[in-house]
Formats: sequence, C-alpha cells, structure tokens
Amino acid sequence: MITETITSRVRGDVSLLTPQDLHLFNEGTHYRIHEKMGAHLLSADGEQGTAFSVWAPNARQVSVIGSFNHWTPAAHKLIPLGSSGIWEGFIPGVGRGSL
Repeated sequence: MITETITSRVRGDVSLLTPQDLHLFNEGTHYRIHEKMGAHLLSADGEQGTAFSVWAPNARQVSVIGSFNHWTPAAHKLIPLGSSGIWEGFIPGVGRGSL
C-alpha cells in the first residue's frame, strides 16, 4: 500500500482507449469495455501508476480523490475525451491498495 502523498499531476498522454474502442462504445456495441474503463494498474514511460476512466456525460468535472491526495477534489482532475462523455487520466504512484 502506498502511504506517501502523491504529488504528481494527472497525465493525459496515457490511455487504454483506442479510436476503435470509442467508436464501439458510442454505438453501444463494445462488449468488453470493462477491460478498458475503471481503474487499471500499468506502467507508462517507466512510471508505475493507475489509469482511470469513467463515463460521466453530464459532468462538469471529474476527479480522483483518496488518501494519497488528502481527499482533495482539485488535486487530480480527469480529462474529458472529446465529446464521448468519457473522462480519463493516468496518475503515477497510485497503486494497488491505495485508498
């Protein structure tokens, strides 16, 4: 479990979603979207962390909050993915067991 405070920002250059995933999602025929959305541990450019994505089409802002950022909504804001209603981001340092 990570006990230190994560000070990194959300990276928008890491995504599990491809243009094909978005196409299938938007037409309602992506039957394995659970493999791409939610929270997934991964490594990007040598940084371990978690990729987050959620569908929130009417949201004005979506944040990942937890003990790693002292439950601060403004600390790790996700980034909207075009007009798909999906918000995503990669947060380095957030790993298995993080609250």
